[in-house]
Amino acid sequence: MKSLLICPADRPGVARLADQGPLAVAPLLGKSVLEYWIEALVARGAQHIVVLATDRPDQVRRAIGDGTRWGVRLELFPQSRELTVAEARARYQAPGASGWLPQDDVVLLDTLPGQPDLPLFESYAGWFAALGGFIPHAITPHRIGAREVQPGVWVGLHTQIDPTARLVAPCWIGEHVSIGPDTIVGPHAIVDDRVVIEHGAHVASSVIWPETFVGRLVAVKHSLASGSLLLNHQTGSCLRVPDAFLLGPLDHRRFEPEATGLAGGCFALLALVATAPIAFAVMLVSLLRGDAPLVLRLGVRCQRNLRDRSHPTFAYYELAGAGNWLRRWPQFWSVARGDLAWVGNRPLRPTQAFGLVNDFERLWLARPPGLISLADASGCPEGVSVESCAHASYYAVNSSRRLDATIVTRAMLRAAMAWPIYRHRRPQAPGIPGLVPTKEG
Repeated sequence: MKSLLICPADRPGVARLADQGPLAVAPLLGKSVLEYWIEALVARGAQHIVVLATDRPDQVRRAIGDGTRWGVRLELFPQSRELTVAEARARYQAPGASGWLPQDDVVLLDTLPGQPDLPLFESYAGWFAALGGFIPHAITPHRIGAREVQPGVWVGLHTQIDPTARLVAPCWIGEHVSIGPDTIVGPHAIVDDRVVIEHGAHVASSVIWPETFVGRLVAVKHSLASGSLLLNHQTGSCLRVPDAFLLGPLDHRRFEPEATGLAGGCFALLALVATAPIAFAVMLVSLLRGDAPLVLRLGVRCQRNLRDRSHPTFAYYELAGAGNWLRRWPQFWSVARGDLAWVGNRPLRPTQAFGLVNDFERLWLARPPGLISLADASGCPEGVSVESCAHASYYAVNSSRRLDATIVTRAMLRAAMAWPIYRHRRPQAPGIPGLVPTKEG
């Protein structure tokens, strides 16, 4: 089954929504209208989806990739102008163009799935009404970790809400959001991903776009807040707030979790020194055998946006000639430096990270990489497998101090029962298994 999606181009009624990117990939409850429609078509059985994009097609391509995370084939065709549904159907059913489009699978992305009577891009008021009506349907099978914490209140993954904050239904709070004490969120509030709302603020009948800071005692009502831009969705009037302490964009580094603290770094240095005699002995044996004592590895750092394919990396080392826990001895230094946490998901190589094909598997990258993992505590072999992905995703969603303590205890018991040094094997002659070269030849 094949389908075609037409991305909207210019929409004068909501021009401000396209300031930072095309309307097709503008943030809507943590995703975009294009992503919601792709998920809806995949649920119907679509295997090949063609996207027609007029406005900044390069950004659309970066947002959706090649369709691997949905398990479909995605193609993007840049257009000189926005086609109507009839024009797109006629063009792609013309002779020589395969004629494969069923009647119901050409979609103009002006509405959200299941909401044909709520146009998104005719006016700001219509856009806000469409978002509010879609909140109960926004938790799709492809969204991981979001939950309804109380009737009409949905909260995403890794969100911190102060116990004194009041959430008034209906409201939506995205991922990696921080809500301070004595705040009021709702009713009819949408707080998107990576937003900070400080002490005493009030958000009602409004949308806070990603990576926006709302300051102390600030009231945002009947508006869209995006960085320093404040737009009234009832009247269409807008202004730039000059004071970043009231409203402004957030620094991306605020959402990069710290891998370890000062105490954890000092303990890692003590562990490095305490186990050094064993490690030095193994390194000496490797040198006598003519092998390099250390192996350089490249790991992928954790990512605040799991759909980002840039994969920033860091270097770390493993001890050659050692097995089990001893192989990770140089990584005590990585913990002390802050590249690794004591407990986390094991670092992946860039090629392994590119192989994580969907949101569930990519949760592996949602937490800082660690020296010890839940997979280690459960006896999983190293590497990416179905079992290790399940452990990594579980830890990303349920990480806590109690779980960390359990992981460390179980991992230490397993390490104590394992032999830390590999048995060295002489290299075999190539081509004939078991043959050892002699002096004669």
